[in-house]
Amino acid sequence: MGEIRVANVTKFYGGERRADVKALDCVSLRWQEGESLALMGGSGSGKSTLARLILGLERPDTGDIRLDGISLAGLRFRAWRPYRKVLQGVFQDASGTLNPRLSAYRNMEEALLNLTHMTRRERRREIDGLMERFHLDRDLLRVPVRELSGGQQRRLSLIRALSVRPRYLVLDEVLSGLDTVSADAVLATLADYRDSYGCSYLLITHDAYNAYRLADRCLLLEGGRLAAEATRLERMQAAVRT
Repeated sequence: MGEIRVANVTKFYGGERRADVKALDCVSLRWQEGESLALMGGSGSGKSTLARLILGLERPDTGDIRLDGISLAGLRFRAWRPYRKVLQGVFQDASGTLNPRLSAYRNMEEALLNLTHMTRRERRREIDGLMERFHLDRDLLRVPVRELSGGQQRRLSLIRALSVRPRYLVLDEVLSGLDTVSADAVLATLADYRDSYGCSYLLITHDAYNAYRLADRCLLLEGGRLAAEATRLERMQAAVRT
C-alpha cells in the first residue's frame, strides 16, 4: 500500500525588510493510500501552506515529503510531471486552475490530454460521467468558464482533477462559501467517488462537520504545528460522552 509521508517539514516566509515568519514548524504526518484525512485549523495556522508543499507548488525549507518512498521536496516543476496524475489538488479559488477564455469542456479535456492516453471518445465519456456525478448540466461544457458562477467553477475544478483518476487528492477549502445543501451534495459525491475508485482525500477545512463527514482521521494545526489528532471512532465516542 502506498503513502505520502511528510517528515519534519518547516516553511518560512519573509523578505529583506521583515523577519521571517515560520508558517510550518517541524510538521510530520503519514497519509496512507485508501485513507481520507481532514486538516483543520484557524486562519494562518499553516493549512494551505502544507497543501502547497505536498502538491509541489512550493518547497519546504527543511524536511522532506515522500510519495511511495520517493522524495518530492526537491523536485523542479518539470520533474513533477510523472506525479501529477497520482497527486492532484483543488483550491477554493478555481481561477488558478481554469482558463477563463476556454469552454468548460476544453478546460476539462486539457488535463486528460496532458496526463492520460485516453482516446477522444474515452475523454468525452469520462467528463460526461463526472458531470452527471456532480449534478451539472452537460450543456455547461460549451460555456466559457468566465460566464459560470464560482460554485460551478469549483465543481468543474473537482471534475478536472478527478478525471485523471488520481490516487491522492488535496481539497483546500473547496466547500468554503457553499451553502449547506451544496456542500452536502459535494461531500456525498466525493464519498461515492472514493468508494468507486479508491481515491484518498486530504480535506483542508475549518468546519468540523465537513471533516467528520469525509475523513477517517482529523489533524489540528495551530501556529504551524500539529496540535491534535483523532480518528472517526474517537470523534464519535467524544460526541456520545457530551
